[in-house]
Amino acid sequence: MGFLIYGANGYTGQLMVERAVAQGLQPVVAGRNQAEIKKLADAYQLDHRCFSLDNVEDIASKLKDIDLVIHCAGPFIVTAKNMVEACLLSSTHYLDITGELMVFEKIKSYHKEAVEKGIVLMPGTGFDVVPTDSMAKFLSEKMPDATHLELAFTSSGSRISHGTMVTMVENLGGPGAVRMDGKLVPKPTGHKGKWIDFGTKKRFCMTIPWGDLSTAHHTTGIPNIETYTGVSQKVYRFMKFQSLLNPLLRSRLVKKYLKKRIDQKVYGPSRDENEKGKTFVWGKVSNEAGKTLEAHFTGPEAYLLTANASLLIAQKLLKRNDVSGFQSPAGLFGHELLEELEGCGKILL
Repeated sequence: MGFLIYGANGYTGQLMVERAVAQGLQPVVAGRNQAEIKKLADAYQLDHRCFSLDNVEDIASKLKDIDLVIHCAGPFIVTAKNMVEACLLSSTHYLDITGELMVFEKIKSYHKEAVEKGIVLMPGTGFDVVPTDSMAKFLSEKMPDATHLELAFTSSGSRISHGTMVTMVENLGGPGAVRMDGKLVPKPTGHKGKWIDFGTKKRFCMTIPWGDLSTAHHTTGIPNIETYTGVSQKVYRFMKFQSLLNPLLRSRLVKKYLKKRIDQKVYGPSRDENEKGKTFVWGKVSNEAGKTLEAHFTGPEAYLLTANASLLIAQKLLKRNDVSGFQSPAGLFGHELLEELEGCGKILL
């Protein structure tokens, strides 16, 4: 029956539905809220389904005639497990738009079952992690003997969505990480900071535990990886004291309060901001001989890129029957995947 977008009434889900219909596609739209899902389906004359993610067997029954799911309802650390297990029961390809490191690692653990079922599990089909995964693949091909990889991203002209902000709150107080000698090693978030040249602008960046610590290792095999994002130096200095606040940040009371504030104030970028915003990605590899290589990429606004990338990957995957198991975007489709996206150019050295 084609594909289903779950969480279609959320910010990214709605943008994805808009883009799908504009491309002549007819996804099934789904989510928890019956009234919102029906309203969205009626607006675009699409089929719809309403179900929660509480029961794996119930989810699987709703997916039995669906070839592929694009899961857009985070926080994925809470929602991904049941959706993945339902997709395994219903033999449905699974895509999502997470950037949460431990979600990638968890989904990777289902690789064997996915191979047996003949389905693909591919988290991170949006801005998290298509551009950075493509950068990692590109640089690893330019330097096959690379032992170290650094990746960074930042943006301009846009705002964060409600769903993304809720995910950030859900992960407050958690540890940072890097990959060292092939293994994930806990490190404080923001344990390193530096200025990075993204080609058209320089931005101060700090280390964060991003999904590429999982996907870039899967895609390239490079054993040492650090991931950065652009922040103000004020934020970076604050993060040096975060460990003192972590017990408070992890409390359910604090998270409940912050989520309530988000519900009242956070709506995501406007469609004008989607069209005008920009994203910037940088990467650097080095080998044991001390040789280094850097590259950069400028692309569309993050949420727009997420919608377009997920739809492109869904269409490409539905045309194939020769692949299964856990996959990363550039690991399966190559770094050229990025160039196929609307508004994206080449990665530049």
